[in-house]
Amino acid sequence: MGHGVRHIDRDLKLLAGANLLFALGVGLYLQLLYVYALKHLGASGFAVGVLNAVYLATMAAGNIPGAWAAARFRLKPVIVAVWWLTVPAALSFYLAPSWPWLIPGLLISGLYMANNPAFKAYIYLKSEPERVARNMTFVLASYPLGLIAAPLIGGYLASRFGMRTVFLVSAGMYVLSSSAVSFIRDTPYHTADAPWSFTTVRRNRSFRRYLLFFLVGYLAVSVGSPFLNPFLSQVHHQGYRALGIYSSLAALGAAVLTPAMGRVSDLYGPRAGIGGVLVFLFAGATLLVVGRNPALWATAMLCCGAFDTSRFVATGIVGHSFGTMPTAWGFAIFDAIMGIPMAGGAVLGGLLYRQGYRLPFVFVMVLAMLLVIVLLAARGSFAQRPATDVPATD
Repeated sequence: MGHGVRHIDRDLKLLAGANLLFALGVGLYLQLLYVYALKHLGASGFAVGVLNAVYLATMAAGNIPGAWAAARFRLKPVIVAVWWLTVPAALSFYLAPSWPWLIPGLLISGLYMANNPAFKAYIYLKSEPERVARNMTFVLASYPLGLIAAPLIGGYLASRFGMRTVFLVSAGMYVLSSSAVSFIRDTPYHTADAPWSFTTVRRNRSFRRYLLFFLVGYLAVSVGSPFLNPFLSQVHHQGYRALGIYSSLAALGAAVLTPAMGRVSDLYGPRAGIGGVLVFLFAGATLLVVGRNPALWATAMLCCGAFDTSRFVATGIVGHSFGTMPTAWGFAIFDAIMGIPMAGGAVLGGLLYRQGYRLPFVFVMVLAMLLVIVLLAARGSFAQRPATDVPATD
């Protein structure tokens, strides 16, 4: 691992560092925000699903203008400009008097994800073809790595001083993160004249296979992910400090699983990497439902790191299927389409949670098992990286 890190581009290391600082900021409240909404801002379980759907829908919609900007401007200015949107998001949460007033902060947080196409295209263009999944997951894994310590600090601050103090500290971390990303060097990227159209998406069978598969995968993740901590809080009566510990364990699981499954995907093909993530996803949801003591809940949360890892691994492998699509547009189209199951899954999760606290996780278990069966049956589709699908960059 150390040998591999030494050979990663300087700017990718800096980008990973900025991403780490960002995770330290968002991780202070990420897993506590919806518990805070339930306990102190008058939200219901269904309202939590709606709030998460607003965030996910905005995040998905932001990919299209983000790709447009990445195609017409240099990548660094796009990444840096959008990165600074994190600061007012935290301040908006600080000012919210009731749960509907969380929506402006969630909208800003979602719009921040408009830098995804430029961010991922930047990593892709800085990577050798055989190192794409490794480099992508290296940078993206800095996010769950930052979430290991942040929830512990956030849980302590929330229990001692209240959530509003947490939001203020988070805003300070966002300033540091945005300052750090401002020091990356730009990379040439010209796509305005690239010979492609949306017709190429319909003709790209490899890309369509990934879309269909991950539509179901993202639905499973989005149904269960928002309710991990509410479940521990309402079913097992865990407080802010305990939730911070469990959230750190989930982040630790994601920090370990993300580069591991990215490496597995590079060495053994996408099917192996995706299948490994699904096994951990199933195990985490199962242990959370059947667990009866803190040791099992802790193990469940470690496995539930797969909720985040699933999206990171998808990002690391899908780029190989873009064909003639420009890199930024390929990621933008994929992420925008994935916003449909993400937003829909959040609402569905809220409805299921209202009917029974365990139902969202049973739903995750069923879909994870179905997807494993699909992978076992689809021998050629995900067996290896497409050798002929090379993204267009100029």
